[in-house]
Formats: sequence, C-alpha cells, structure tokens
Amino acid sequence: MLITIISAEHSLRSKWVREYFASKGDEVKMISVNTSSVHSFFAKIHFLKQLRKSLDVLSPNLIYCDATIDFLMRELTVYKNKNNNVKLVFDVCDDIHVDQKYLNQADYIFCASELGRGHIHGAHILYSTNGQSCLNTSPELSNEELFFCLIGNKNIDMNFCVFFLRECSILKKCTLHILGDWKLKESFIQSVLSVGVNVIDHKDLDSQSTRQDVYDQCHYGLNLMDFEGINSESLEYMCGQIPIINSIEGDLSQFCKLWDIGKNIDAQNYKIVASNICAESLDVQLNRRLHIRNLYKTYFTKDKFFETLDEIGGSL
Repeated sequence: MLITIISAEHSLRSKWVREYFASKGDEVKMISVNTSSVHSFFAKIHFLKQLRKSLDVLSPNLIYCDATIDFLMRELTVYKNKNNNVKLVFDVCDDIHVDQKYLNQADYIFCASELGRGHIHGAHILYSTNGQSCLNTSPELSNEELFFCLIGNKNIDMNFCVFFLRECSILKKCTLHILGDWKLKESFIQSVLSVGVNVIDHKDLDSQSTRQDVYDQCHYGLNLMDFEGINSESLEYMCGQIPIINSIEGDLSQFCKLWDIGKNIDAQNYKIVASNICAESLDVQLNRRLHIRNLYKTYFTKDKFFETLDEIGGSL
C-alpha cells in the first residue's frame, strides 16, 4: 500500500507512525505542514494547491493526518468523497476542540489522551511514545538532601518552580539538576539560587545513559508547565523512571493518583506537597520508581504504540 502521512512540523508522533507503516512493507510519503504559518487566506490557498497536486500524483491508498486543522480536514474529506477507495485516518494529538463533522468522515480516529476521547466521538487512544526502552537503573538517593530534575522547555512555569523549591528548601537542603536550554534559563537559575537551592546545569545530554545517571540521583522530576496532555518531557521522566511533581491536568494527573507515580500540585497545595515529600521515606520514593516504570511499559513504549496502530488494519 501507499501511505501518505500529513503531519504538523515538530510532531511527536509522525516519526513513529512512518516507522510503523514502513515496518509493514508499505511505501510511505510524508507531507509536512507548518501549522503556525497557514492561517492567512493566501497561505491556505497556496498550501491546498500544493496538497491537491501531491495527492493527485501519489494517489495514496491511505491518508494519515495528525495536523487536524479545519481547512485541511475539510479538504481531505472532499478528496476522500471523490476517491472512494482511499482510507482516511485523523489523529487528534494537539487541539482536542476540533470540528466533529470533519472527523466523522474519517475511517478511523485517534486521539492522544483519555481527555481527548471524552471530547471526540468515536476516537481511540493512541498514547505518544519517544521510542526508547527503560534502562536498568541503580538509584543512589540521599536521605539528607532532596534532589530534583528539570527538563527545560519554553512551557515551564518558572515562577511556580521557584515557589515550590523555596518551600522545600526551608525544610531540607535541595539541589536542582537542569537538562536542556531555553530562552530564560539563566534568569531562572539565578532565581532558584536566590531561594537557597543549589543548581547543577547539565545543558544538553545527548545519550540516554548519561541522562539516566542524572535521574538516578534525583528524587523527583519537576513537570510544572503550562501544557495540556502528555508532553515529551513527561515521557522522558517516565522512561527515566523518576517520579514527578506534576501540574498538568488530564491523563497525567490521573496517572499520578491511580499509579502513585508522584504528586499533583497546584497553587493551593504546593506547600503541603513540599512538606510531604521532605518527610517521606526513601522506600516510598523507590516504590514510585517501580510504579512509573510499569506505567511507561504498559502505555508508552514503541511496541505499545505499534500494537495500537495495528487496530487500523483490523478496522479497515
């Protein structure tokens, strides 16, 4: 079969969707969409002209689209109606508030979370993956000091991180390990230092094993950000088997409660959470590492991602 994947730039999923279909022996062609630059009338006209030309040349058997923008979904439903043999799959992995009337024209619908399934009629959950397997770990956790890890990105709620770390540092000596870079990192580091928390800046660690060495020293990963859904940082923490301090609503919040993989935190309870984790035993934290490893292996491995994609074949 010829598969055409229409994907948003920087999509977390398209790489693995492509690998999945290629592993089945299908020919795969990619069409990339810069979702931030196709909002003007003329940009849409230009993109749709190129898309129609590409689809006419390719004549795909199946179109898999994770760039669920209204004008693009409308175009693909028109194409499907003109080409009855083509199968259409929509993967709603970002904005769950999409127009259901276009989704209803698809042969199969995926979404990225339980929250999404609650909003989208007929959707099946396809949790994202980072394609990695959990490494064997040898945690070396201090009983005298709390070590946190933060994976940097533009969505971090930096003020909330500082408030929380300040509360912890009042009760216990604290160190923050930072991985990655973002625009305001240097000012953030100064703010963390100003509340009495030590900082170790690792910048970018390319190898999974070197990142794992950092995670094995840390009690918790800070997942405090303005975001909905399961982001790449959450997947990295889970794969690294480090429990999380989490402010993201939805599936992650439920996983924290049901699987005991960390603590949910907000502006009302952050002082209580700080007090609790400063007082808890190492056994509690070590058990949470087992829980988060089991959670990752249950829902977020590449094998599980491929297994879920197998549902397409059975349904079509």
